[in-house]
Parts: sequence; structure tokens; C-alpha cells
Amino acid sequence: MLDDRQVIEQVVVRREALAALEAAEAVDMLDVVDRARAAGEVVSAAQGRRRVDAAVHELSLAMRLPAPTIERRVARARRLRSSMPEVWQAWLDGRISTTHVAAIDRAATRLVHAESVTALDDIAVERVGRLTPGQATRWLDRWVERTEATESARRHERAHADRKVSSRPLGDGMTRLTADVTATDAAAVMQSLTGAAHALPADDGRTIDQARADLFVDALLGREPGGLGFRAVIGITVPLSSLMGFSDVPGELTDRSATIPAHIVRAAMADEQSLLYRLVTDDVGNLMTVTWLGRFAPTRLAQVLEFRDGTSVFPTSTVPARACDTDHSDPWPAETSAANTGPLNRRAHNLKTEGHLRLRQPAPGVFAWTTSTGHTYTRTAEPLPIADWEHHWEHEAAELPADPWADEFTEMVEYLTQPV
Repeated sequence: MLDDRQVIEQVVVRREALAALEAAEAVDMLDVVDRARAAGEVVSAAQGRRRVDAAVHELSLAMRLPAPTIERRVARARRLRSSMPEVWQAWLDGRISTTHVAAIDRAATRLVHAESVTALDDIAVERVGRLTPGQATRWLDRWVERTEATESARRHERAHADRKVSSRPLGDGMTRLTADVTATDAAAVMQSLTGAAHALPADDGRTIDQARADLFVDALLGREPGGLGFRAVIGITVPLSSLMGFSDVPGELTDRSATIPAHIVRAAMADEQSLLYRLVTDDVGNLMTVTWLGRFAPTRLAQVLEFRDGTSVFPTSTVPARACDTDHSDPWPAETSAANTGPLNRRAHNLKTEGHLRLRQPAPGVFAWTTSTGHTYTRTAEPLPIADWEHHWEHEAAELPADPWADEFTEMVEYLTQPV
């Protein structure tokens, strides 16, 4: 049995081996992409770019990572190999972790002059390798600011061009909303929210963080006190039993990015602006299929696909269905039906059309992809949320209320249930 000293030494060796393996993976990814580019450029530069896109998507499927993540990793490896040989070799040797390498690369991309990148390469491994990732990031930030102090305006201009707002689901009906904005704007927003929070009545009861969060959302939605303020179109699927208060099975956003607690859905449904569609599913939550006689999918079929599939049917894509093309799995003139169509993001759609990817839909909502190397990957949508009615109501059968929507099927329901 190893003693504590030996175990610690083993941990260090394994971390070095892991870093070296991740660097070797980056080399392999570069090799795949470069060979694809070379093969395509024999025909044309445009074909070279298309072959690269196909290689990126194949790596995406094999590694179970989104295509943009693959592109970022390949680009980082290419930059390091070409402009930071000391950092690149240290990574290959396992002397510096992938986390530290990523921090160095982020700092290098902020630099304006090539000689500054070379200077950072000369010292980064020795200085950063002994620090935690947080310490390394702070050291690199200071080094960039001091080394190119006269270029701060240009760096800010480039960074400002990348401003954005993004969200990340946290579970339990919560999502983290973040915004990349100027430091002065961020400070002003926080001061404004803090001032408004402190101006609330003394018996308000909310913490300062809770009050700031509520005031922030109220301001963006133009929400009046006591109102919901939802005026954007938000698709939520939820069992009828949850809407009626007989179960607490949560709903889901149509793009499957977050679950919504049943009590929140019920509150939203009480708002006069809410619109309800009733969809027909089987007993395990799969949406029934529909067929259309024309080539191009109508709005109602697109809505059905949005509820069924949520996102693009390319296995590693998270593009919401509403932002995708409605793609025929078997090309037109095969039928335009839910059993032969699905939402597909434009990049994957183009690659499929050009033959770099092949697609079958062996069952409605099941998408089998085959790449140019013969590897296959299957994507199946998550079933819609369902509830066990008998379990919740077995002791209340005599008191069940009538279905409030039994005689009010929407056009979508009629469309779903019409004979084919």
C-alpha cells in the first residue's frame, strides 16, 4: 500500500499525464482538420472550407462536444503551435495544465503586437505554472495591462465588440443571466439597483441580493407590482394534471433548456396574455405525428416539431428549434410529415445537403446520423413531461373536475388528429 507521500506524488504524475493526453488530443484534432482542408483545396478554396466544417462536425459527434467548442479548441491549438512554442511544448510534455494553457491563450489573444506574444511565451510557463488558475488569470491580466499599457484603447474596442447577454440554466426553475458590458456601465447598473433596493420599505423582507435581482427583472420586463410581466413568447410543455393542481410534475421550456416548477406554470397560465395549445401525446410522452401534403412545412407543423424536438436534431447542437430550418430526413418528394422532418441548424443542414452527413429518421423523433468515415450517431428527443394520473387521483375519482378544455381543441389539436 502506498503511503500519503507516494499517493500525492502519484496524483501529480497523473495530472501531468492528463495534460499531455489533452495536448495530444489537440494535435489529433488539428491533424484531422488540416487533412480535410488539404483534400478540399485540391478542388477549390471554398471546398476546403466546407471540408473543414464537415471535419469539425465529425469531431463534434465523436467527442460529444458542440461544433463551436471544437472550433475554439482547434483555433487555440493552432495559435499556440504557431506563435507560442514554449507553452505548446510544455503542454505536450505535461508540465502545464490545459486550464493554465487556456488562460495563457486568452491573455495572448488580447495582445496587439506579435512581439508581446513572444515575450509572454518566454516567461509564461515558469511564472504561471506555479499558480492556481485564479492566480494565473490575475497575473496574466496585470502582465497584459503593463506590457501594452498604450494599447488599452484598442484592446477595449476589440473586447467591446464581443459584448453579449447569455443565460445558463441552474435547475429548480432558476437560470443565471449574464451580460458582458463595459465596466463603467456594470458599476452604474449595480449602484442603481443597490440604491433602489435600499429605498424599499423597511419591512420588505427581501435580502439585498434578492431585491436587486427582482428589481433588475422588473425593470427589463416593465413589470407592474403584482404582475407577471411576461410579454415575450415562451413555450412551456406541462401535463394537464399539473395545470389543474392535481400534480406537481414540472413543465419544460420547449427547447429543453430548463424545467419550470408547476406552481410557476400555474401562475403564468392565470395571466390573461397566456395562450394555451393542447397537444396529443402517447402514454410515454411522445408527440403524435402529422403529415402535410406540400413541400414546405406550414407554421403548425413547425410548432409541432418545436414541441417534439426542442432543439436542432444534430446530436451535439443546442440551437433552439424555432431558429432552425425544417429539414426533410428523406429528401423531397418524400412526404412532409413529422415522421420525415425535424428542425436542423443551418450549418448541419448545408453539410447534409452536400453529402458530408447522411440522415435517416427510422421512427418519428429518432434521427440516425452517419458521417463520411462511416460512424453512426443517434439523437432521440426527450419525451414531453407526463404525470401518473391514477397515482395522484386514485382516492379522488368521484370528485374529479371536468376537463376545462375538453370542448375547446385548438387548430393544432385538430391538425394533429385529422386522418392522414
